Amino acid sequence: MSDEVDPEDPTDGGAVDPDGPTSTPAPADTSPEDAFARLGNEIRLSILQELYERVVLGDRGESTVPHSELRTAVGESDSGKFTYHLNRLLGEFVEKRPGGYAIRHPGRELVRTVRSGAVETPVHTESDPVDAACYRCDAPVTVVYQQGYASARCTECRGVVGFDYAPEGALSLISVPAGAVDDAVEAAPMDLLDRVHGRFCHRARAFGDGVCPRCGGPADAEIRTCPSHDATEGPCEECGISFAATVEVRCRVCGAAGVLPGACAVGHRSPFREALADAGVDRPGYDAFALMAEWTPSPVDREGETALAYDLPTVGGRVVVDPRLDIHVGE
Repeated sequence: MSDEVDPEDPTDGGAVDPDGPTSTPAPADTSPEDAFARLGNEIRLSILQELYERVVLGDRGESTVPHSELRTAVGESDSGKFTYHLNRLLGEFVEKRPGGYAIRHPGRELVRTVRSGAVETPVHTESDPVDAACYRCDAPVTVVYQQGYASARCTECRGVVGFDYAPEGALSLISVPAGAVDDAVEAAPMDLLDRVHGRFCHRARAFGDGVCPRCGGPADAEIRTCPSHDATEGPCEECGISFAATVEVRCRVCGAAGVLPGACAVGHRSPFREALADAGVDRPGYDAFALMAEWTPSPVDREGETALAYDLPTVGGRVVVDPRLDIHVGE
């Protein structure tokens, strides 16, 4: 980002009306590339951040900000220059209304991305052991945050995730923006562990219902198996994980995707819901994630398709999850 004057900036000596934008807003069919190119200026980003602070985080009764108040908040003394940059945001990111200016949904999403820390340089930090156990060997776990991913890490076994960017002993690998982590790895690691895995469970359940938790678009699921799976010494060298079968999900719209323990995608449905409750787990978090990951399914053939078969402790008979993530009890 740069606050240098745009070479196309016509504001010199107050050439733009200080009372508000006079140029035509960007057309509705502007390409995403052109829209994002308009954000290459610190004044424009500051405008969006101030609108977000006032309209979204501030008084809910305030839906717009007048031109003069917005310029004062941004701190730009040159009214013509400020108005030019505000003009460049109209259409995709900002809307002009009778009472002032409002931030539109794309602008809100952009500010949320910046506030979340998703564009910050990733850090690497690890907690001391917390009050949680490895679901593979029952050893203590730590909380690790590196390269934008949070993990529960077993202090003794090799864990279940063997990807290059996963820590040794990783029991999970969950994308989390730095802003959501902050100093919690040192200050409140157990709270972070629960928050991260609770969010993972909620997102997995949305994917399991065919809805992308990121954009709301339709999502597909596929049962994934490794033909030469070998996890006797740790994560399989072929597929990178210890689970013989997982569920891979992907949004058709934004492309958000993930690989999940199958039970995580259906944990809110019967009989998995009752099995969690019988185990004393009543909310999504690390305990819920660990228990569902511990329920290791067997790949089975069901009507010519690969399905996942579970032997849940509270169900008399096999529970089968088919490729559409429909559940069949007693098969």
